[in-house]
Amino acid sequence: PQSRGAPGFPFRSSCYHRPLRMMFSVPGRTILRITLRAPSVQGPQSRGFAALSPALQGKVDGFRKDIEQHLPKDGERVVFATAWLATDNVFVALMHKHFPAALSGMKLVAIDTMHLFPTTTECAKQVEQKYGKAALWKMPADVTNRDEFITQYGDCEDMDSADFDFVSKVEPFQRALAECNKDILITGRRMDQAAQRISLDLWEDGKRTLNPMASFS
Repeated sequence: PQSRGAPGFPFRSSCYHRPLRMMFSVPGRTILRITLRAPSVQGPQSRGFAALSPALQGKVDGFRKDIEQHLPKDGERVVFATAWLATDNVFVALMHKHFPAALSGMKLVAIDTMHLFPTTTECAKQVEQKYGKAALWKMPADVTNRDEFITQYGDCEDMDSADFDFVSKVEPFQRALAECNKDILITGRRMDQAAQRISLDLWEDGKRTLNPMASFS
């Protein structure tokens, strides 16, 4: 059930961390790799950014211009929806390096569906610690653990997928947006994440949604 998607819901599956062609690391874990077979980081000796190719540097430069154009400098009323996937963690790393004030002011929203893999929660913990940015975590209403989820809603394997998505992802996310008084929503979506490459606007004006990683691959 963790990989199920909900229409219009900005989170993607948290069941794996798909590598991109750049490396952002936390101690003991390679969040992203600059090459397809870059070695995993075993300790704190490899921190921050590896050397970037000209093409990748161009993407980073474009990212900076997009952030400067669309986000307030203080990050107020900005919400970033993170599922701790590779692209999500790249976004946090880039913001920490280039726009620390905006990162400090914005809200990182994460949803604990009560069905996350332990590796996902461990990754979240390390990213929060590395970049000094705690997420606002939300859970399904009226539950605090999986047993309570089953009692309240039933076993996820027996639930209709739309029902599971709503109670475990959509409704908690709606509560988070209301609490944050959201003006601008940021996602980590990319055009190459679907089975076929999709068209994805960098800035969705009607939704006031920014997709700064859209062209990353």
